[in-house]
Amino acid sequence: MPLSVIRLDARGWHDRDDLWRDLLAGLGAPGWHGANLDALYDGLVAGENSVRPPLAVEIAGAARLPAALVAYLTRIRAVFDDAARDGAAVALRFVAPLSAAAR
Repeated sequence: MPLSVIRLDARGWHDRDDLWRDLLAGLGAPGWHGANLDALYDGLVAGENSVRPPLAVEIAGAARLPAALVAYLTRIRAVFDDAARDGAAVALRFVAPLSAAAR
């Protein structure tokens, strides 16, 4: 099965709600999916999302986020790392945003 790459642009994020909106939409999470770390882990490991492993989420533009949101992204990355350690073929990466000319 080919790797699905989900690209998210964090430059418009102001709080956790923005992050969760884009992350859950990118993963194709069901409407009943909770916006919390435990539910994220469960969805990654149990394959509850429409985008199933192997998958990689790439987040661009995180460097300019508020410190509290950057700290929370560190916790989300730990969830991806835990899910990968437990057998799910998932990864979370931080990448530089594309310039307007490169889009």
